Amino acid sequence: MKRLFLILSVVTSCAAETFTVSTVMVPMRDGVELATDVYRPVGEGELPVLVYRSPYGRGGAKGDASYLASHGYVVVAQDVRGRFDSQGTFYPFVNEGPDGYDTIEWAAKQSWSNGKVGTFGASYLAWDQYLAAMERPPHLVTMFTLVGGANFYREYGYPGGIPNLGWPIWMVKSAQTSPGAALHASETKVLASILNDPAAWLHLDSEARAAVFAQFPEQRRVYRDFLAHPSFDRYWKQPGFYNFDSYHKFADVPMLFLTGWYDYFSEGVVDNFVALSKIQKTPKKLIIGPWPHPTGANTCGDGYFGEVAGVDQRAMMADWFDHWMKGAEFQLLGGPPIRYFRMGGGSGKRTAKGKLDVGGTWETASKWPPGETDLRLFLAPDRALTREAAAQQTTAGFAYDPAHPVPTIGGRYGVGGWSPNCAQDQVCNPKYMGCDNTKPLNQRVDVLSFSTGPLQAPVEVTGIPRVHLHVSSDVPDTDFVAKLVDVYPDGYALIVAEGQLRARYREGFDKVRWLVPGEKVDLQFGLGVTGNWFAAGHKIRVDISSSDFPRLEPNPNTRGSGPPVIAHNTVYVGGAKGSWVDLPVKESSQ
Repeated sequence: MKRLFLILSVVTSCAAETFTVSTVMVPMRDGVELATDVYRPVGEGELPVLVYRSPYGRGGAKGDASYLASHGYVVVAQDVRGRFDSQGTFYPFVNEGPDGYDTIEWAAKQSWSNGKVGTFGASYLAWDQYLAAMERPPHLVTMFTLVGGANFYREYGYPGGIPNLGWPIWMVKSAQTSPGAALHASETKVLASILNDPAAWLHLDSEARAAVFAQFPEQRRVYRDFLAHPSFDRYWKQPGFYNFDSYHKFADVPMLFLTGWYDYFSEGVVDNFVALSKIQKTPKKLIIGPWPHPTGANTCGDGYFGEVAGVDQRAMMADWFDHWMKGAEFQLLGGPPIRYFRMGGGSGKRTAKGKLDVGGTWETASKWPPGETDLRLFLAPDRALTREAAAQQTTAGFAYDPAHPVPTIGGRYGVGGWSPNCAQDQVCNPKYMGCDNTKPLNQRVDVLSFSTGPLQAPVEVTGIPRVHLHVSSDVPDTDFVAKLVDVYPDGYALIVAEGQLRARYREGFDKVRWLVPGEKVDLQFGLGVTGNWFAAGHKIRVDISSSDFPRLEPNPNTRGSGPPVIAHNTVYVGGAKGSWVDLPVKESSQ
């Protein structure tokens, strides 16, 4: 691995530091060469190295790499196999372990390296790091991982067993930026039009959507595999998609895990931190902010969380790496292993920039969850949430039509301006995909809404809320979706968390159990991790429906063949066999 092809070398100035940027082709063990930019401070001899590996173009590292190079690090930014200027064939995740190992060890052996290598990056780039760590490269010293999950099936591919339409959109973007895109100009224009306005494409059935990948064999293969594996089978249990079987393989090095409550990988980030903290000796750090998948700002969707909510992630990276690679004292990241942002407590008024003042504060903890008990709230016949179950059981029902699903407004997923994510009022707007009016979502006939009265004292919910629904339907399969909502005194309905379950997977995502029409069954599912302060005077609300589009592909309510049909779904409330939600609350806030 000593062969190295120099393509380009320039000198750049950043802050008070001068560094060179050279582009080289780094050979992997099978001879495939990966395009790599090396940011190297001038005249500093052997230095620690930081590796960044991306499927989105190594140029995305420029800002972080320039900053870190100006702080005395060599930064290696690389296109993963089959992407942009790198050779080979791309398939998400499968090659990142061996290629990551080879890149780390190559970097450690260069003349400008002192043999200490760290890694950094977000999302796919965090999974990159996990996979390399499973190979245990000898020179890996530490990792700074952002928004990288643990169970791709659960968190992104099929949350609750329901196809997430964000994954096909990701494949469209992957095809549009693939090396072969330039050879298929007309097809690439179609991809661009989908990304500009995906509504028509997303309304196609899953097989019809596949046609767009006809000239893009790598993405076509991934999409076909996605459709072929709707259950949690061996495909999704590969190390590239699933960490739980591989924690014992991880290199035991200090790791920082960063995510946000509105990040779709947040539950997996927490799982990674908890699991590795238990079995490894080196320190682990967890930071959770009020953020979406792109982390670090003080706003998220329609919400403003105060200036304190924003963080300088580059400064945090430098602080982390300075400590573990240079022996410096922590300036920003010392203290307890967990730091999380408790949302809520703001004025509820509009800021000068038009955002809702949600507010919040940073908290610390030594364990996860940070000390909790369950507050059980029962769905009541009068659409209330109560601490005691109603004596008699009654029903609440609705008709779910797959042709007219409930629109996605806020939460962990979004599709541009057509389906905004994060903190959002649960009110329709014609500019949102699926909305044709300006009414609150819970006024739809296919949404059941249950609410407490105004709280007499605040309730802090930190952890994973879970719902237990006792239901029946007249179709062999259907979905149930639940949203946890913070209702402000003026009626603003802020989405806090959401979860879902496809009924056929009620006994496990690796087995299919069709519904028997009219038979009562129990569905239990989580709403993902969150941390919110429901202030006095606010209401806690739970909305139940059977769809959430375009976040989730609408269930046709069939066994998979024939045209979609309308489902008549029933939720049983009250009595010995009712429905409820369990909220993980801090003991001091009940």
